[in-house]
Amino acid sequence: MPTFYEGKPIATVEQSLREPDYAAAYYAAQSTVSLLRRKEVLSGICLTVAVVGGSLIPLFYRTPGLLGGLIAVCALGLGSALLFFFVQPHDIRSWAGEIYRSNALLALPQTITVYRDSIVAKSEKETFQEYWTDFARCVETRDAFVLVGGRERWILTVQKEGLEKSERETLSAHFQDAFARRYQKFGR
Repeated sequence: MPTFYEGKPIATVEQSLREPDYAAAYYAAQSTVSLLRRKEVLSGICLTVAVVGGSLIPLFYRTPGLLGGLIAVCALGLGSALLFFFVQPHDIRSWAGEIYRSNALLALPQTITVYRDSIVAKSEKETFQEYWTDFARCVETRDAFVLVGGRERWILTVQKEGLEKSERETLSAHFQDAFARRYQKFGR
């Protein structure tokens, strides 16, 4: 399947994707869409609203209507911060688990071959090739390279498990070159 320009493979990875791996990759992909999708940023915004509301309480202590509103703003800000920091990541991972369980192809052992211009994924039931221009971005996590926004798969994960350190560094450098500004590191 490689084209004339691709030459020999940069790396070949044999992997079986597990549900927790897919959930972690999905969460990394969702968290890197924009800064406002990160749990730290959303929680920080909510805490800031709570602190600003709390700091205004002494100014409006004698006005019962405003005092009740400021206390409600503080409570809502703190509750939202807890929700965004603890509950939402769990919900995103749960949703990813449902996606994984609904697609039997994700659990099949596969061979992923990385070329200069593309990636080829083969399993016993499917084979597909994607070019780097087909993906929206690449997110490198501690455990995997997550290619996001492909035509065949919205998330294609290349696990680092089982790769030697030199292979990891080679793949990391290659993805950084191939994706340039569309390359991000997450959770390090």
